[in-house]
Amino acid sequence: MPATDRLYYHDSFLSSFDAQVLECAERGGRPAVLLDRTTFYPTSGGQAHDTGTLALEDEKEVAISEVAEEEDGSIWHFASASVSPGQKVRGRIDRLRRRDHMQQHSGQHVLSAAFVHLFDFPTASFHMGAESCTIDLAAKALTPKQAAEAEKLANEIVTENRAVSINFVSLEEAQKLGVRKLPPKQTGELRLIDIADFDLTACGGTHVRSTGQIGAILLRKIENVKQGVRVEFVCGLRAVGTARQDYATLTEAAGLLSTHI
Repeated sequence: MPATDRLYYHDSFLSSFDAQVLECAERGGRPAVLLDRTTFYPTSGGQAHDTGTLALEDEKEVAISEVAEEEDGSIWHFASASVSPGQKVRGRIDRLRRRDHMQQHSGQHVLSAAFVHLFDFPTASFHMGAESCTIDLAAKALTPKQAAEAEKLANEIVTENRAVSINFVSLEEAQKLGVRKLPPKQTGELRLIDIADFDLTACGGTHVRSTGQIGAILLRKIENVKQGVRVEFVCGLRAVGTARQDYATLTEAAGLLSTHI
């Protein structure tokens, strides 16, 4: 299976690209397209997939509703219609969805690093949902005070607008650099996300160029789970929307009770 050039590995802000269709097949009852290059991110590493369109040579467009990566590394774009192999296409991702995902994922790196710096609580897993995100900390307990301290440190890193860079190194080099988290199985080069003087992590996701682009990091809920402590959070525009919704709910409740929020 020919390897797809992952354009998002080098530029998370790239929203359109030209490519050639290598294959189109029915997968799970849906047309799926394999391209020679793509900026569409497939669901992996806790991060949700991109959506968008493929414009064909005859100016018709097909919608891309899901992107998935197979075990062999092939990236399939699930389309609203079949596309002929050999066709040239112009791909466009949903820029607002990508920006949101970059804010959440980069915010997760900052927040996870804050828990390590302050309390030596490593992150066991990360999940990006449609409305909120979670990290599972390898910790027996987390107090509200500790959560507030981690949130404060994370937002200080955001306001300092530290550079976020991408580097490709061997596994041996990564081990010498003191990477916070290495993948359990890895062959070939590692892609490292470096938040200047704060965090260095192996990750294949899409990220901002500087921490200021993350926006606010807001912790929402803490609960004990089997593998430790689950922390729910939102970043960037999600944090603004969540805070606005919380305020509206409190205002409505206060009105019903004839009291201040």
